[in-house]
Amino acid sequence: MRRVYYAYALRLATHPVALHAFVLVLSIFVLSRLTHVAAIINNIMGVRVGDLGGYIFNTLVNAEFLTLVCVGVIFFTLLSLPLRLTLPRSRRMQTI
Repeated sequence: MRRVYYAYALRLATHPVALHAFVLVLSIFVLSRLTHVAAIINNIMGVRVGDLGGYIFNTLVNAEFLTLVCVGVIFFTLLSLPLRLTLPRSRRMQTI
């Protein structure tokens, strides 16, 4: 019976939604280690609302490469997650 539990745990762990959640949590953790989140929030609170887009753009332009990679992974993981939630699993296997 233990093999059945192992197979079920592997099936759950390799589910696309579980993998997306793992990548999302890991990249948020790495981003929180690379940046000081409280300082970012304090800086954003000091910016006027109309200048917020330019401030975020300038912040991303002047960011380090690893920070940009983490932000990109978070962004694309959040964009692809609804697709994985709506497609049935058998169809996903055909598209890969």
